[in-house]
Amino acid sequence: MFDSPEDAYRQLANAFSRPQAEIIVKALVPTLVFQPRADGALVLGGTRIGGTPDLPPGLTWPRRALPADVEAIARRANNEAAKEIREHFQQRLPYAFFAQIDLAEARSQGQPSGDLPETGRLLFFYDLAAGPWDTGTEAARVIWDQSPRESLQAQAMPADLAEVVKAQRAESAAINAKYDLPKPRPDAGTSYNGPSRPMMLRATLRPPAGYSVEMETSPALKAAYDRDPMGRNSFRQAYDDRLSRAFDKFYGEANPGRRNQLLGSPLPEQDDPRYAAEVVTRFGVQHLDEAQRKAHGDEVVAAEKNWRLLLQIDVGDFMREDGQGTVYFLIRATDLAERRFDRVVAVYQQT
Repeated sequence: MFDSPEDAYRQLANAFSRPQAEIIVKALVPTLVFQPRADGALVLGGTRIGGTPDLPPGLTWPRRALPADVEAIARRANNEAAKEIREHFQQRLPYAFFAQIDLAEARSQGQPSGDLPETGRLLFFYDLAAGPWDTGTEAARVIWDQSPRESLQAQAMPADLAEVVKAQRAESAAINAKYDLPKPRPDAGTSYNGPSRPMMLRATLRPPAGYSVEMETSPALKAAYDRDPMGRNSFRQAYDDRLSRAFDKFYGEANPGRRNQLLGSPLPEQDDPRYAAEVVTRFGVQHLDEAQRKAHGDEVVAAEKNWRLLLQIDVGDFMREDGQGTVYFLIRATDLAERRFDRVVAVYQQT
């Protein structure tokens, strides 16, 4: 969003006083964002969203194990989605491939990437068919592949996953035809895949979202954001409105991918997703009931700051279709330091 503090002051000048801008600039969070490669080239081992990963011999596309209690997951959905979840698990399919991150490229961007490994790639997989009802470690797989780039091989989608993708595309086309809707885009994704898009990473500075750990830990910004002396918070309105416009200016109004990012402060669709990550790992439940919130709510909020955002992906952008929601891949700071990517928690949110 902002290239530097000076750039931030320039962009904020027409909406905020200098003291207000200073409050915002002090709270800016280093972040890595995705931009399409100018040449459109799919580089072996390079950063991308969707498509298929590049893997070395011996490393296979991960496949989700059958959960211990499929019904517990299905019961969290409505009847139609529950039926689809049961059928989905019966097929024992591979995860959808979400993204590949070239860590050397990430580290070349400086400060935002300082906690990432220096070499190799991070591969992000997610069960988009059932994951929205299954916050935790099982809905996602994040792999740190340290193999030399020259050993990599471009992968084909596993045959059973490709068959499901084909069937879901045919079903979408039939539904659209039945209701006289436009045909799905030829490159549109599904719950099981997204089209391959070569990307480049770019370091930027982002103000924290209104409901985020970083807002809570920036007292001056939070006070200004929450202040409401006359029933109307003009600072909050300007903050939310101007930041939204700045997103559009930076990424282009037609690009919903402005919500995709590596590291930094999450852009929640609800509350900070790190709250859900702490709840599920601490208590083994998707949500706290009222008694649990009263007993443990404060300690959960305090523990949120121990979590880091690894990757955030806009589902509609991933699918290049009418998908909704955002997937957040989250990891505790200690696990990131120890490279325990097997402990990543996936959280799905939708407004």
